[in-house]
Amino acid sequence: MPFNTEFTEDYMGIVHVGSGIVTGAEILAGCKSVTALVQTTENFHYKLVNLAGATDLQVSEEELNQIVAEDRLIAAARPHAAIAIVAPNEQITAVARHWENRVEGLGWLTHITRTPSDAWRWLRENSSSSTQVESQTS
Repeated sequence: MPFNTEFTEDYMGIVHVGSGIVTGAEILAGCKSVTALVQTTENFHYKLVNLAGATDLQVSEEELNQIVAEDRLIAAARPHAAIAIVAPNEQITAVARHWENRVEGLGWLTHITRTPSDAWRWLRENSSSSTQVESQTS
């Protein structure tokens, strides 16, 4: 499966990693795992969506609607989360920007960049849980 969801060791952050062709269904499954986490714990303050290894992102408008619906549930529990997306090409950046426009107003800080190192740097600077972000990137 080219899209995996991992929790950081301290469960304060979530890392989605995609490679090859990533689909909306895979991203939606990752979002649902985050929804389950925030409904049962106080954890989760930042998320990295690392698509540096992705060659294509295939997300329909209906899948995006479902992803945004999950994000609304997540944001109800975590309105101040920081979300960084690594988008390695123009097509993936365009989809990420479309998502970013759709979640505007949820209270999240979002950042789209080309490299994982820039994404981690931004998360360190913008997450309410910066000490945990720092430990994940050391």
